[in-house]
Order: sequence, then C-alpha cells, then structure tokens
Amino acid sequence: MSILLFHSFVVFKRFTALVVLLFFFSVNCLTFFSPATVHAFSIKEEKEYGENMLAIIRKEFKLVDELDVSQYVNDLGDSILAQAGPQYFDYHFYVIDNKEFNAFATPSGLIFFHSGIINAMDNEGEFVSVMAHECGHVMSRHIADRIEKSTKITASTLAMMLAGIALGGGALSQALVTGGMATGAAMSLAFTRQDEEEADRISFNLMESQQRDPHDMLSMLNKMYKESKIRMGNIPPYLLTHPQPKLRMGYVEDLMHINSDVQFHKFDQFAFRRMQKRVSSLTLDPQKLYGKYRKEVREATDEDIKMMAVYGLALADMSTGNYEQAVEKMRQVMQYYPDKPILLTDLGIIYLQWGQLETALMYLEDARNKDLGSWYSTFYLALALQQSGDDKRAEALYKQVLGSSVDYPKAYFQLAQIESKKGNQALSHLYLGKNFYYEGNFTTSTFHLKKALAISTSGHDIKEIEEILHRIRKIERDS
Repeated sequence: MSILLFHSFVVFKRFTALVVLLFFFSVNCLTFFSPATVHAFSIKEEKEYGENMLAIIRKEFKLVDELDVSQYVNDLGDSILAQAGPQYFDYHFYVIDNKEFNAFATPSGLIFFHSGIINAMDNEGEFVSVMAHECGHVMSRHIADRIEKSTKITASTLAMMLAGIALGGGALSQALVTGGMATGAAMSLAFTRQDEEEADRISFNLMESQQRDPHDMLSMLNKMYKESKIRMGNIPPYLLTHPQPKLRMGYVEDLMHINSDVQFHKFDQFAFRRMQKRVSSLTLDPQKLYGKYRKEVREATDEDIKMMAVYGLALADMSTGNYEQAVEKMRQVMQYYPDKPILLTDLGIIYLQWGQLETALMYLEDARNKDLGSWYSTFYLALALQQSGDDKRAEALYKQVLGSSVDYPKAYFQLAQIESKKGNQALSHLYLGKNFYYEGNFTTSTFHLKKALAISTSGHDIKEIEEILHRIRKIERDS
C-alpha cells in the first residue's frame, strides 16, 4: 500500500469514527447542556453517552492504559473538582499516546491529555492549570455552546474539523481543517475570547482554592505561546481550539495582581515527575530517553530532578531488557525516596519481567501492604500470584482493581484465562468480550460476547452481554 493510500485510509477511519461522535453531539449534547433541560438526561442515558464516546475514542486513539498513570491523573482531577462543588457529570481523565501538544474535553466530562503536552510540562502546577482549564470548559458548557451558535453547522463540517485536529498539525490535517471551515462557511470550533477567559477564571479560582501558585498557569500559557511561534504555519492542535495564549497571559497576570496577597502552598513533585517519566517510557523510544536522562543526571543542580532522571534510566533499562542495571538504578532511587511504596511496585515489576518470580512477589506484597489503595500494586501482585499458581487470590485482586477501574482491559483478559482454566467457558468469553470492547476492538469483542451468550446460563451475565452487544450495534449502525 502506498504512503498516500495508507494516509487516506487512516483519515477515512478517523473521519468515519468522528462522524459517529458527532451523531452523539447532534442528538444529545444540546439537551444535556441546556440549564433549562439539564435533568432531561437520565443517569442511565448519561452513562451510555459517556461509554459510547469513550469506546470510539479507544478505537481511534491509543490510550496510555497503565493503572498508575490512570490513578494519578484521576486522583488529581478529583482533587480539583472537589473544590468546584456538585457537578452534572462524572469526570474521567485519560492520557493518549500521541506526541502532539494537545488536550481536549468532550461534553460528557471525559478529558484527554496527549503525551506530548505532558512531556512539555515542568511541574504538577502546570498540569493542574491545563486540567482545571478543560474542566472549566465542561462546567460552562462551552463545547455545546459553540455548536448551538453555529447556525450553518453540518455534521460533515464538524467531522472535517475534528478529524483535522485529531490528526495533528501537518499539511493533511490543515487541509481537512480548511475544508471543514469552507464547507460550513463561517463555522469554527475555536472557543471565543470570552470562553477562554471564563475557563481561565475557573482554572485560576480552582488553583487558588488549593493554594496552588498561579505562576504555573502563566508558565503553561507561555509554553503554548512559544509552541505557536515555533510552529507558525503548522499550528499545534491545542491552539486551534484554544486561541490567543498571549492575550490570555495578560488576563491571568491581571488576576494575579488582584489576588497578590494570597499565600501559596509548596507541593511535592514526586508523583507528577514519576508519572511524567512513566508516560515517556510508555510512549517514546528508550534509546532517545537514554540520552535525555543521562544529560539530566550530568547537568541537574536539583537532587530531586537528578534522581527522577535516574528513575527514567531505570525504566529505559527495563524496556530494553537490561534488568540488572534497572534494578541497580531503581534501588538508588528507592534509597533517596524511602517513603514511596510505589517504587517497590516498580522494582517488583522489573523482577517479574526478569523472570525472578519469588523476588517479585516479595516486593509486590510489600508494596500493596503499604498502600492498599494502589490499583497498580494490586494488579501486578495479582499477575505475579497468577504466575505462581495462586489463581484464587489473583482473581480476588483483579476484581478489586475492576471495582475501582471498571474499564481496565488487562484485568478482564487475565480473568478470562483463570475462568478458562476452571472450565467456565461462558464467563471466559464474557471477560474476553469486555477486554476487547474496552480496547476498542468491536469485531473481536462481538465474537466472544456471542460465544458467551450462546452458552451462558446466568441471567445476570446474559443481560450484561446483551447490553454491550446493543451498545456496539448502535455505534456501528450510526457510523
């Protein structure tokens, strides 16, 4: 297949999926966001809406589906929203494996960060500023408002715009964006200056309520401004929908001047820096990371930054199979951070991949005992227990993970293996169906769900299978 045909195929796939997204926009979002009719959507309908949106996004984009990353991002989001009061939506936060400088929110409270924008950040405050800003757009219903006010909008226009933004800032995506704008005459998905100021004000207030320094918000806006200057005609997708960073910087400076007497808290950066290194290790070439982190180790004047660079090197060693070196570096990091049990999990995973199961179990047990609420520690302890033959305890731990992270596909896959081993083929196929559904592979999911439906005798399981199959059929029919 030629490069041109391949790109055309990718565009067509994403274009088709985004038309489906727009079907949900056109049918549901105006009702959902209108204050006068906000209760017209039942809880069940709201949940279905979010699940459909996420299923399509999972199909079209690769998510960073690791529990430590997911838990950190969602815990941080929850801490921000705790300052905002009751919300109409259940917010969920995800990281996409994509180098673009991008973040976006959907009307249903799903908020996505590309790995590229995370890698560009210097501290947790910058991450919070972007997260709170996206929450501000959702709280204010700006996305629905842009659609409602665009009188000449068509589904094809929105699909062209969203496809262009999703593909990044290259010539192909710019052509799609231009085509979408031409098709819709004057239509644009870009937020207005008033929208941006309102979202910035919400973000500023949320940060202030947590005693976070708004200078981090200003430094993130400055990064956006520099990115737009560097790339000029190749505009970053985040700036297509979030324009005028220079003007926004001035507005935030005014807010800072008005609130100049507020005292700010100094936040521990360990969890953010570790998450950032994990995202890099999961999305970037380890050979490139070696050079980056070795330079940081040599040049760092801050011991914390230096040790997190050593942590990054340990992850790179693990990725390339240099397990002995990975263990040595991870122990060095653990010695510097003796009170961080998640590092015990990291060390246990290195031993698990190395094939040293007994040692892995020792560290993973210790890690979970020190932090029973860690999804990451719980899952990898379950994986080690399953490898050691203790399926009963592994099964219980996988179900604990799913109690907190219901859309984590790897836990369903492992449960499927356990049920198959027990001879329970109906439940095994159900778990496999859910695994592939949450991976966005609807064809394989349907195959296993139909297998489960044909042999299942559980009324509860049959109802669940039928609900998922109905959801898949609806998405595929509307596409």
